[in-house]
Amino acid sequence: MRRDIVRKIKKPAKRDKRSITILIVEDDRDLRESLGAVLREEGYHVAVAQDADEAIAFAREHEVQIVFMDIFLPGMNGVEVYKIIKKMRPAATTVMMTGFFVNDLVNEAISAGAFDVIYKPFTIDDIFNMIRKITG
Repeated sequence: MRRDIVRKIKKPAKRDKRSITILIVEDDRDLRESLGAVLREEGYHVAVAQDADEAIAFAREHEVQIVFMDIFLPGMNGVEVYKIIKKMRPAATTVMMTGFFVNDLVNEAISAGAFDVIYKPFTIDDIFNMIRKITG
């Protein structure tokens, strides 16, 4: 008697949290550090940057999958930083963060390819929901 072999097609596995590097670019120290700590506790690999120079230097040296980028940073605005990082890491998904209604910068970021904008104050659930939207 002949048996047919049935192969199951597997869906691509969701990425393991430990394989996802998240870069948080935020000049507010308390927000940057607390968000980083919560995401690390959740199992993500997290890096933090307080300004454009730190963010660009990190992205130049490391693979990044998700970037949470403050729109207002000292020296260079977050949209400009986003465009630089996008050239180095085109596969990275960036979410802009702002506490202000700055339609011109938000529109510029979205037009340049930013994934979304999250408005401050946000909750950690908002961040987790955004990560789920990005990672599927």
